[in-house]
This record gives sequence, structure tokens and C-alpha cells, in this order.
Amino acid sequence: MARTTRNRRRKFGKVETKTNRHGQVYYDASYIPPVEARERYPYLPARIHRNFDDGYELQADAWLSEAKRLIDLGAWEPPEVAESRNAGNTVLFREYAEQFVENRRKGDNQPIRETTKDKYRQYVRDYLNPVLGNLPMASIKPAHIRDWYDSMKVTKDGRGESIRRHVFELLSAIMAEAANASMDDQGTTLIKVNPVQFKVPRPATKHVYVIATREQVRALADAMPPNLARGVLLSGTLGLRQGEVLGLQRRDIELEASPVLLHVRRSAKEISENGHKVAVLGETKTPSSKRDIEVPAPLVEEITRHLDTYVEDKPTALLFTGVRTRGIVRAQSMRNAFAKAIETVNDPTLKGMDFHDLRHTGLTHYAEQGATVGQLMRLGGHTNIKTVATYQKSSKDADKRLLAKVEASMSTTPASAGTSETNTDGGKNSADNAATARNGGQRQDSPDNPSETAQTSEPSASAVHADHSATEPADAATSADAELKALAGALAVLDLQPRLAVLKGLDEGKRGRILALLPASVQVDTIQELIKAVA
Repeated sequence: MARTTRNRRRKFGKVETKTNRHGQVYYDASYIPPVEARERYPYLPARIHRNFDDGYELQADAWLSEAKRLIDLGAWEPPEVAESRNAGNTVLFREYAEQFVENRRKGDNQPIRETTKDKYRQYVRDYLNPVLGNLPMASIKPAHIRDWYDSMKVTKDGRGESIRRHVFELLSAIMAEAANASMDDQGTTLIKVNPVQFKVPRPATKHVYVIATREQVRALADAMPPNLARGVLLSGTLGLRQGEVLGLQRRDIELEASPVLLHVRRSAKEISENGHKVAVLGETKTPSSKRDIEVPAPLVEEITRHLDTYVEDKPTALLFTGVRTRGIVRAQSMRNAFAKAIETVNDPTLKGMDFHDLRHTGLTHYAEQGATVGQLMRLGGHTNIKTVATYQKSSKDADKRLLAKVEASMSTTPASAGTSETNTDGGKNSADNAATARNGGQRQDSPDNPSETAQTSEPSASAVHADHSATEPADAATSADAELKALAGALAVLDLQPRLAVLKGLDEGKRGRILALLPASVQVDTIQELIKAVA
């Protein structure tokens, strides 16, 4: 406990000589803050104190004199307010960035995950500190930001562009918080203006997803090490992420359910521990990533054999483990094995495929087989409808099947005078298609020319229905496909609201097929508005 040993009287304030519990002498300078300041700073203490080491009594007197001068000028403010205002000149970027990463929270006020912190620490250490680390926060200007940006090299083929954007986003968040986060009750911020004053465009997607056929997925699985082969099937069939595959445990496979269920509850991740990467089980990418997926019967047989051969008989046993370690398979190990499988299969159409493409493969197959948008979001664990729209783009194999159907329908449709007339009447075909769309796919006779419908080479929906009994099943299917494609093309040229009105009048199955056929330029907006209407 401090002990006062001497007190010298002064006109303003006082300086007391005290001794702390270690026997060290120090000076406690203090004064009463101005009464008029309490209206602005209601939580002011009775006295303002500052300690000085033994031998610094003159500095204590100078501190009191400066406080008296500011009070007389009407410019006094609490010392902590002044210190906050000047903090930007003393706090270095590396210090503030480190604190930012450790205390960063998500939009729901939950702390960011340790894996995200590791990534941010690397960005700060490897990319930001070499240029900005030793600069006081208040001294960083827009020119420094541009210098840092220019220091991030990007090759002509775009390598380095993605990481530069990610680091820029972190830097922008750091400086935005420094410019906006209040450090006291008066709203004082560390820096007055955010020096990040330009935006970085999102780089164009370099990787083109490779969508494998069912047969190719099976070939890739057969080329994998036996203990990892079913991981390829799970991802390529059910659309699981790599981390979700490696995080599966025996208890996640509910063989007694009908149909059999696979529960996604965790994900394998890597974190830094004492400077080394360590594989751990953590949370899924998002809360919606936790999901239950029905397993197709052929895959159940594969899973059952895998459980009997490679998995310990306890609920928490991992489905996939390292051969030597019997622990979590490292992500890079799985990627390396998959790359070797690609080489072994030696299929030119799979060139450039990576493990994550298996997830896109599985979800694309769901979409091709008629999965609705809601089903795709649930199966993939997605929250963003724009992401789901990518799976509704056809694979090369699906494109070939569609082309074959179109060619077959064209080869069985005789040319007619109506066809020639349409070719010479520039805007008539589009107008007719739009009219068809507004009637939900049913073409109506023109009031001016009742026989006009009969001259069209494409049969109407009612005509197809009337002649159904006389048409072979294959021809009926081809005709239906052609009709759906025509309707999708007609809907694409309509405004959004008329397009929605038509789609709402269709049954769910037909609506889903039409949405899959819409051009990407209108598909996403249409799906979003439909979901809003349902919600």
C-alpha cells in the first residue's frame, strides 16, 4: 500500500511524495477538474491523477501547469480523451492489426473461427506488415495503401490476383474499424479518415468447374487408395465438401433409417499449433451446412463395405483415416491422392479437375434429375441462391443429350409452308412465342387468322394431348422436351412479372425444368423472386 511522506502546497493542484509497497518513492500529482467540464464529461472523477517516478518532480509541476493553462483557455479535456486522440500517432499498424485479428467477430457477434484467424495472421505477417507494419496508424495515407497494393504482384495469367483481393479486404476492414470504432464516450476514433479509398474488382473466375459423369466418378474412385475411394463417391454423388467427407464418423451413417441417412455434423480443418499445421474436427462452414442427406441404395452397399473393412466399431470412429497415423486425413493428402487418380484415369475431359469439383458434380447431377432450388440448397447446405444457380447449368454430357433430343425432333418434323413463312416474317416468331408463354405454354389461334396455328410446324400442347394415343412414347417425350425448351425461350424475353405469373401457374415439376432451361442472365433473378413469393 502506498504511503504519503510529504505534501507541498501549490496554487493549483498538488504533488504528494508517496512510497509504494515495494519501498519505491514516486510522485502523485493531481488537480480538481473544471466544474463546467462535468456537463460534457459527467463521469469525471473528483481529482485527475498522474504518477511520476522519483526525481521527476519538475515534470509533475509542468504537467499541472499545462493543465491549468488549458483550463484557463477553455480548451481542457480529460487526459484519456487527449491520449485517445493521439493514439494514432503511437500505435503501429502491426500492433493494431494483431489486436484486430484476435478480437474480430462475425456479423452475428460470434468470434471468428481459429482457422480464419490463422488465415488472417498469415495475411498480416506475409503481405501487410512488410510494407505497413512499422507505420503509426495515423500516418498511413492513401498513397501508402496504393504502394502496398502495387507491391502485391500479379502475373499475366492472373496468378496472385485472388490472394491480393483477399488481403485487400482484410486491410480495408482493419482501417475501417480504426476510423469508425469509438474509443471513448466522446466518439474519439484512432484515425480520422479511412485511407483505403478505392475498391478492388472481384477477379474473374479462373477455374472452370469440371463436371464428371457417373461413370467417370466411379473410375476416379477405383483409382484412389482403397481407404479413400468411398470419399470420392460420397462427394461426387451427394455433393459433400472435402472437409465434410473427412469429418464423417460411424455415427453419421444411419443404416437403420429408411432410406438410409447421412448426417453432416462437422468438418475436418487445419489450424496452426506451435507453428505447425494440425488437423482437427471443427464446425461446418455455416450452420446451414449441417444437414441430413438420403443415400441412394447403390451407395449404401459401398458405405457398408467400407464400414466393415476400414472403420472401428465405435460411434466416433472416423470413416476415413491415415494408413499410418489412423488419425484425420490431411486435406493435402486427399488432394494429392485425387490428383494421382486423375492421372491414372487419363481421361482428357477430366483435365484440370480438382476434388472440390466432385461436389459440383454431385449437385449438378441432382439438378439435372429435377431437383428444385429448395432441394439443391438443402442438399448442398447453401444459403445463397446465386451459388445454387451454378449447379443448374448443364454438364457437357447433359448438353449432348439435349442436343440429341433436339436433333431427333428436328429430323422427325417435316418442313412446311408455315416454316418458310416464319423465316421471312422477322418479328412474328418471337411475338408468337411470347404469346405462348403468357398462356402457360398453350398457343391460341389468332383472332385475325384462325388457321394460323395449323400452319406452325411446332405442335401445340393441346394438339400433343389430342394425338397422344397415336404417338409413340419416345416421340411424346421428345415433343415435350422441345415444348419446354420453346417455352423457356419465350419466357426469357418477357419482363420479370409476366414471367413469374406464368411460372406460378405451372406444376412444381414443370416449373423446375423450365427454370433449369432459362438463360443465366434471367435465371437467378427469377428464382429469387419465386422464393420471395413462396416465403
